[in-house]
Amino acid sequence: MEQTEGTKVTNPLMGKLRLPGQTYRLPSHGLFYDNGELDESVRNGEVEVYPMTAMDEIILTTPDKLMSGKAITEVFMRSIPQIKKPDQLLSKDVDFLLACLRIVTFGPKLDIKYTHNCEGAKNHSYMIDMAQVVKDAKPIDPTTVTSDFHLTLPNGQAVVLRPLTYASIVDLYQTTLMAKQLQTAETQDEIDEAELRKFVVATLSGVIKSVDGETNRQMIEEWILAVPLGWKKKIEEVVRRAGDWGAKFETTLKCKDCGKDIVFPVSPNPVGFFS
Repeated sequence: MEQTEGTKVTNPLMGKLRLPGQTYRLPSHGLFYDNGELDESVRNGEVEVYPMTAMDEIILTTPDKLMSGKAITEVFMRSIPQIKKPDQLLSKDVDFLLACLRIVTFGPKLDIKYTHNCEGAKNHSYMIDMAQVVKDAKPIDPTTVTSDFHLTLPNGQAVVLRPLTYASIVDLYQTTLMAKQLQTAETQDEIDEAELRKFVVATLSGVIKSVDGETNRQMIEEWILAVPLGWKKKIEEVVRRAGDWGAKFETTLKCKDCGKDIVFPVSPNPVGFFS
């Protein structure tokens, strides 16, 4: 078709490429999203997930975008258009959606190679049912959200917690890399005190929504550095207990050599998950 000046020609090849999606309910049920993270059409955390494209594959193999978290943001914006702020999703919702994306793009079966530690074991191919992983995802209990994510400290201060967002996980990853670099310092003098403070704050800041109703991040971060160590441990324990939800990325299969059960960890890391 010939294009005249000022006229945009519609590519006739594109019309049949948009494959139907599948609807999945987020393990969080969308309970923690009140700042435009999800489209207004979303009800009870149910979103439509569409297959990824060749362009998405390119993005997921771009190291800089993976490290910064931009790869997930760009892919989600196209493949799950009801997600408006991907980086502000809870990290466990992101992992769950990555599993959903793999299913709608490649099908439910994930083929992995594995060599068991039994005598004479060979490298075999094992098939993991990702549809079962998604089906078995544990949802947050809406009736216990208030109690599970609230803590009153001995001084009476009320701490409201929240699950980690994907953006917080990216920040923690970057901070952990920094901490490992600090550990290699030849002398204590080489460690930047400001960087150490940043590491301590990062481990808690992402899971604290408010303290006594105060949501200012700078004030909360200053408060974290002053919290008695014992109280800090109490907060961390509540965070661990409240984190028992979402998809469990592991499955049990029989070893093809010895017949014993093997627990396979399945990483939703995009680097190998979509290859």
